[in-house]
Amino acid sequence: MDKSWMHSDRRSKAYELGVEAFLNFSVENLLTTTHIRCPCVKCVNLKLFGVGIIRDHLYFNGVDQSYKNWTFHGEPWEATTNASRDVEEDEDHSRYNFVSEEIEMDDNDFGNFGSDPYEFANVIGDGDQPLYPGCRKYTKLSTLVKLYNLKAKHGMSDVCFTELLILQGDLLPEGNTIPASMYEAKKLCVHWD
Repeated sequence: MDKSWMHSDRRSKAYELGVEAFLNFSVENLLTTTHIRCPCVKCVNLKLFGVGIIRDHLYFNGVDQSYKNWTFHGEPWEATTNASRDVEEDEDHSRYNFVSEEIEMDDNDFGNFGSDPYEFANVIGDGDQPLYPGCRKYTKLSTLVKLYNLKAKHGMSDVCFTELLILQGDLLPEGNTIPASMYEAKKLCVHWD
């Protein structure tokens, strides 16, 4: 399937045709029009909507360009080339290598999930908890992803990241679900062992 539309201007005909082709592909492969993960920049496949809302989100917010293998939308799970590291993925260089190298994980930390992306999504379901009672904008998982992106982008040490998590926990209302350390954040990712 042609994915070049993902990099096109959202006002272009190529983007419009690409959005429609993507939505048709999703409906055909998932056999639903009401519970599809939204791949827009804001939802990043964490929220489920109907086709009409997803179409709007893709036009207003844009598509998450890092979503290259549409596994949540029926595309088979395949190894692809990681252009940013110029490494061909194989058994020794899986799609998880970049993250696992950064947080010192090995293959045993990923559990045994086979090829079903929904199985993995169910395992990390506790990440869908609101960040704190009444919070509708962020979940525990989306917050950790955003904070971890900052860690990676700015080269924070684990100690600095732990201190940031502690500060965030103190700043947020009582009952917040943010981990208190880098170690606890890692456990969220590997608790299925």
